[in-house]
Amino acid sequence: MERLEYRAELEWDGNVGSTAEVREFTFRIDTNTDGHNAGPNPTEYLLAAIGGCLTVNWGRLIKKMRLDVKGFEVEVRGWRGLDEPQLKEITYKITILTNEPEKKIMRVKELAEKYGTVFNTVGAEKIRGEVEVVRDT
Repeated sequence: MERLEYRAELEWDGNVGSTAEVREFTFRIDTNTDGHNAGPNPTEYLLAAIGGCLTVNWGRLIKKMRLDVKGFEVEVRGWRGLDEPQLKEITYKITILTNEPEKKIMRVKELAEKYGTVFNTVGAEKIRGEVEVVRDT
């Protein structure tokens, strides 16, 4: 079986954070509660990873389908209760600037969700998304 393999290495900072290395990139993971606020916390990175997954797939599909898109933004939100360490809801909103038919844009949404590695690892049933099409006048 062919496969894609991913790797991250983390070094603890002595408190609650770490420095992560992924390929040639280095970034901090920390908290703003009992850490030094030196970087986003793991949950924020998870939300960013979901948004990044969607952005990569939307970008690929826009190019493949040769759609005329001036730009788009992704906002991902999640919430949890204080008593249970699990996100209860994850939502995203894509705001896209285009004059393409809405049917084509919704097809991009469908395919981006279907083929998103992070999106499907977290679980498509846990994530709700919406798209706002802004017409370029």
